[in-house]
Amino acid sequence: MKVIGLGPARSGTDSLRSALKTLGFGPTYHMKEILFEESGLSTYNDADLWLKLALAEDETEKNKLIATILEPWNSGVDWPMSAFPEQLLKVYPDAKFILTMRSSAEAWYNSLTGSICKIEANNWSVSIVRKIPLFPFTRMKRVNIMMGAVVRSQLEGDNFVHMCDPAKMEATMKWYDDWNARIQRIVPKDQLLVFKTGEDGYEQLASYLGVAVPEKPYPSVNSTREVKFALVQIRLVALLVVAVWLFFLVTLVRGIHRLMNERDTVPRKVIKDN
Repeated sequence: MKVIGLGPARSGTDSLRSALKTLGFGPTYHMKEILFEESGLSTYNDADLWLKLALAEDETEKNKLIATILEPWNSGVDWPMSAFPEQLLKVYPDAKFILTMRSSAEAWYNSLTGSICKIEANNWSVSIVRKIPLFPFTRMKRVNIMMGAVVRSQLEGDNFVHMCDPAKMEATMKWYDDWNARIQRIVPKDQLLVFKTGEDGYEQLASYLGVAVPEKPYPSVNSTREVKFALVQIRLVALLVVAVWLFFLVTLVRGIHRLMNERDTVPRKVIKDN
């Protein structure tokens, strides 16, 4: 792996993924690959392997798991991968690292609560969609379990529910600042680019990676608005599933009722004929 993003979710990771692909560093690993396999590479077992890594205590085992998961990829961003910076440094000592940062902890928190937290708050629709026996819905439950373990490993036992709790806002923003400080402390300065999301662009990124600057705007993808639209789609799918389930339930009840009526009328006809 040549380039590794260490910014947490909602720090501009998906835009960085798109930019890295444009600059020739694809395929690029991201949470979306675990769910949708957008690059065409199989990630069928990845959720289980990340879960195993999050629960592992032996450092050698963690390093082996990271090397196994990321072997087909030239670059990567976003959690769960970026949740293990020490292991990534150990496995890929010659890689270039990028820390995507919002303008402030408050800006990051607003992005978090306007996207991921909205999904977490709509458990009824998400829980229904996770039960659909089709790809990619079949992966959602496994990914949810895995991400819970990954987040707990970095939040001293807490999870996204903790991060999304308005009463924990200050603690969550402090975690974000501490994370950024931790990355800048452990990664050698000559191997780290602090990329200011919303300010920096291809010029800074291409210069750091030693490639030509493309003649196109820096991408802006997976915005809060796009996440909210995805949530609307999840709700619609969930409502459709409920509607289909109710239709079959009503049809089944009517069928049983009709059979019972037919069974009750048969003896009466026999008695009358006799």
